[in-house]
Amino acid sequence: MIPGMDDLLEAILSGKDQRAESALSALAAMDSRQVVSELARRLPDANPDGRWWIARALATLPTSQSAATLIQMLGDPDSDVRACAALALGELRSIVGAEAASALTAHLADESAHVAEVCAVALRRIGAPAVPVLLRALQEGVPVERIRAAKALVPIESHDAIPALIQALDDEDALVTYYAQDALERMGVGLVLLQP
Repeated sequence: MIPGMDDLLEAILSGKDQRAESALSALAAMDSRQVVSELARRLPDANPDGRWWIARALATLPTSQSAATLIQMLGDPDSDVRACAALALGELRSIVGAEAASALTAHLADESAHVAEVCAVALRRIGAPAVPVLLRALQEGVPVERIRAAKALVPIESHDAIPALIQALDDEDALVTYYAQDALERMGVGLVLLQP
């Protein structure tokens, strides 16, 4: 183990927010693979606060192992931990892909509305790699999933989404229709220009 790493990891799990926050930057400066491995090893024994800080730390360590651990943490029993893991995946958007997008989409109807909304935000941040799973949620999901999927598609402005968004204009839920129309308008679809 890297000298000093053990003390920093203990600070992350200390339950003292100020101490944990100050340890983050020092951990981020160390060998990411070793730090992520140690954080993942300590995850099963951590309390909810410790697991939250582990997710927070993983957001600063852009590795595929970080992303895999965060995807696993989306299944945590604590809603704050799930939300932090989702937010962290959004932060790691440049290294996460379809697997993270699928895991986040699976939580668009999370029992915690906060977690579901944070997952939608993370999907927006991931952008184009999230479009296929967002389209599936838009077409096949329960109403709350369709709403969040349509809302997430608005800022992505993916032309691949146009056919599904046009179809969503006939959705039985008014919010799905609203966000589908917003997304289409942002891409210039459906605008009618009149000659003077």
